[in-house]
Amino acid sequence: MKKNFLIGILSLGFAFLGCEQDDIERANRVSFENETVEVQVPRDAIDFQRPISIYVSEVSGSDRVFQIAVNDEESTLESSEYSIPSSVTVPANSKTGEFIMTVSDVSLSFEAKTLSLQLLSDDDTYTGNAMLFVTERCDDTVVGLNLAFDDYAEEAYWDLYDLSGTPTIIFSGGQGSAYDELDNGEFDIEFCLASGNYGIVVYDGYGDGGTTFTVSAGETVLASGTVPGGNPANVPTNITSLFTVD
Repeated sequence: MKKNFLIGILSLGFAFLGCEQDDIERANRVSFENETVEVQVPRDAIDFQRPISIYVSEVSGSDRVFQIAVNDEESTLESSEYSIPSSVTVPANSKTGEFIMTVSDVSLSFEAKTLSLQLLSDDDTYTGNAMLFVTERCDDTVVGLNLAFDDYAEEAYWDLYDLSGTPTIIFSGGQGSAYDELDNGEFDIEFCLASGNYGIVVYDGYGDGGTTFTVSAGETVLASGTVPGGNPANVPTNITSLFTVD
């Protein structure tokens, strides 16, 4: 009976210490505006600036400085594509601080690159971290291309043309058997296109056809088709389709 009583007292003591630690962390804490932060960069932008806010739970009568650390192992955004300060200051008598992240659209797309940040403190402040998801922002129309392959995906490649003046290739893919590991699979890519006229040409390098394509904007299909087979074999075939982005 005494043994059970002692175990109960010890359990309560540990629980109290645990709660006390949680209370300390909640009472003296600094964190980013969110644990996940979206950063959308205009296409081809150079030195685009995105303010990032931090918040503290307790007001101080003097400025408080927190270091900003990058976790390279969890980040895919290249260091050449961004810059951030080494620290951020929360002014005296305030709960909010702010720093500027500068980003350039060197190789951004609609598939997010990540930047993992952590705040560091010289005192006992409980610090937070954040994962930034950096993408290219589309101010025009997001247009998607879907390719559905047959048994020989490596034979497929494509060119996307801007037809607003002299036909000009603005995007292409699949050259050099790039889709070799996607037999009977699919490939998706998105573009940011201004209003105008465009053309898509999908090829079959061997000439037996089979790849199906769909160009869409949201739920609206703009163009679709299947690359035909030809005669003789080993002579490339293609299908061309024109479409308009409003």
